[in-house]
Amino acid sequence: MARITSEEASRQVGSKYDLVLIASRRVRELRNGHAPDIANPHQSAIITALREIEQGKVGREYLLKQPNIERDPRKRIKP
Repeated sequence: MARITSEEASRQVGSKYDLVLIASRRVRELRNGHAPDIANPHQSAIITALREIEQGKVGREYLLKQPNIERDPRKRIKP
């Protein structure tokens, strides 16, 4: 299922490399508490991000968007 989703999302964006950049930024947002843009978000953040890209709800504009990286001070980054 994920392979089919990623192939369609790649076609939607036009480049596999851009897809990785867009999806990773969107996954970070979803994991930081942003609301999903699709109706059935009960899947992992990765699948949700790919489905949003596939449906055209998230696109190339994410490459131009400034990252909003706010880390929870209670979470430690492991070296």
